[in-house]
Amino acid sequence: MDYVPLMRRAIALSEKALGKTAPNPIVGAIVIDASGALIAEGFHDRMQAPDHAEVVALKAAGERAKGATLVVTLEPCNHTGSTGPCTQAIIDAGIATVVFAVSDPHAIAAGGADALRAAGVTVVDNVLCLEASWSNRAWLVKIKKNRPFFTWKVATTLDAKVAATDGTSKWITNEKSFLK
Repeated sequence: MDYVPLMRRAIALSEKALGKTAPNPIVGAIVIDASGALIAEGFHDRMQAPDHAEVVALKAAGERAKGATLVVTLEPCNHTGSTGPCTQAIIDAGIATVVFAVSDPHAIAAGGADALRAAGVTVVDNVLCLEASWSNRAWLVKIKKNRPFFTWKVATTLDAKVAATDGTSKWITNEKSFLK
């Protein structure tokens, strides 16, 4: 099965919660049947409920989740924090296959793929990893580098200067550069 279009939908779902998940990542999830038809979908939004995206989608799917495939942008968590482990919810729902984009780099939450495999769930990883990582770059930088993500934009001359030492500086940018 081609999981790429489904993962693109999961990424789009995750992006609906930008700015609404701190301190958690943005995550989108889709439940599909064996033919690839959509059963349910969800995303993590702490403003609405504490449930992670996987649990939101599984609750929406109900009994139809048995034997289905879950497509999710981040490896399901394998720990108990403010919610239970998503891996256990997936196992309890009877999901047969989990497809995810990005492995969870958080030391506390990682290990979901291994736990799912140990429970007999088929796991497919790294589907659109770069695209999902780009959407979740702020959280990934926070976890991997222990610092905030930021973009620095500076105007410089061709010799990498921002001002002349003798005080004769002229504008090196203009209104057009502010339009981007």
